Amino acid sequence: MTKPWLKTMAVLSAGLITVLPAIAQDTANTEISGDISVWTWPNNDRTFEALLPAFAEAYPNINVEIQGYPTANDAYLNTLQRGMLSGSGPDVAMIEIGMMALLRDRPQWVDLSQEPYNAGEMLGDFAEFTVNNVTLDDGKVVAMPKHTGPGGMFYRRDIFEEVGLPTDPEAISELFSDWDAFIEEGQKLVVPNERWVIGNGEEIVRAMMAQAGVSYFDEEGNLQFDHPVFREALEKVEVAADAGMISPFAAWTPEWQGAFQRGQLATVMYGNWFGGLLKRAYAADQEGLWGVASAPALEGNRSFNSGGDYIGILETSDNKEAAWAFVKWIVSDEASLKQQFQSDDLYPAYNPAGDADWMNFEDPYYDGQNVNEIFAPAQKELIPFVLHPLDSVAANAMRTAVDNIARDIMSVDEALASAKETVQARM
Repeated sequence: MTKPWLKTMAVLSAGLITVLPAIAQDTANTEISGDISVWTWPNNDRTFEALLPAFAEAYPNINVEIQGYPTANDAYLNTLQRGMLSGSGPDVAMIEIGMMALLRDRPQWVDLSQEPYNAGEMLGDFAEFTVNNVTLDDGKVVAMPKHTGPGGMFYRRDIFEEVGLPTDPEAISELFSDWDAFIEEGQKLVVPNERWVIGNGEEIVRAMMAQAGVSYFDEEGNLQFDHPVFREALEKVEVAADAGMISPFAAWTPEWQGAFQRGQLATVMYGNWFGGLLKRAYAADQEGLWGVASAPALEGNRSFNSGGDYIGILETSDNKEAAWAFVKWIVSDEASLKQQFQSDDLYPAYNPAGDADWMNFEDPYYDGQNVNEIFAPAQKELIPFVLHPLDSVAANAMRTAVDNIARDIMSVDEALASAKETVQARM
């Protein structure tokens, strides 16, 4: 039997969207009380801390202790796995989408489909692919979807204007109609050794494989590096690198982060959440200079997902009632979702939020653009990834392949063969 979370979804039709139910708003409940611990990673720990006053209005007698561990797929993952095995973990734990396949079959998760949680009554209101990601063969629900990462192309309006390219999102989407056009037109944005079009070639590969509906592994667990889209994407990286479009900075390093502040990167392709980093960290003083356009298309598809997270309860929790109150409030209450979106640009997995005024407004940071006009269609039309426990291994191997090609260390053939060998050694 094919597991339900491994079924590749067909592209969702906007015509299937009907009137959505109202967003939940919890009222004060003094009957539920006690202490709970929540484990997560930066900057989610800061997000949760900021939410605690609003949560206390609904649940004044629940005390929440937030603990953040560095990096979702490194220190946090290792700490959580040790805690689960030893029975010393938290009441509530976050799961990053890249770690979901590695963690979801662990027996330590509370089954949220059962009484008194009855999560199945809620899950119809969440993005379908997120529900598939948390639902096991036997119907067990291991966590609740929290946020997704509908993707787009963030771009510097002023840099585009400087070189004579359009600055309007629709015009840019038309100009960068596909990846060949992105490379051809994008070269105009380059200032050799001073300014680049994109931070790293991995952004191109991730978007193209998602647009093609191809994951690192197929539904049967076979590595898919031989799929033509990987070669096509890496060839685009090679051409872009030869044209001086890709920066020399490794993603997430201080040098890469500083490049945004210095105006050295004209575009970046990530999920909606990246806007929160621009606004509050990487480019906080650049209000009005950024816009968001659709990503270049692959065979007509511009949509891709970039990120997402989930939140569950561990069986070792001594206060599951309070833990469930927190989880439910975090993922579906309007006060929670509004604050997370407005403060950190976190895109709700909870569908009823999509039509809310606080998600559809003229954002001054983007020069008055309503960026949800880009991200909402991306969410509806994306083809979800098939998740696999070795996704992080495959992602690291592909990242190395991209770097070796961009730096002219290996050919596309050599880089693909090396990446394939690296992953197969772990299978």
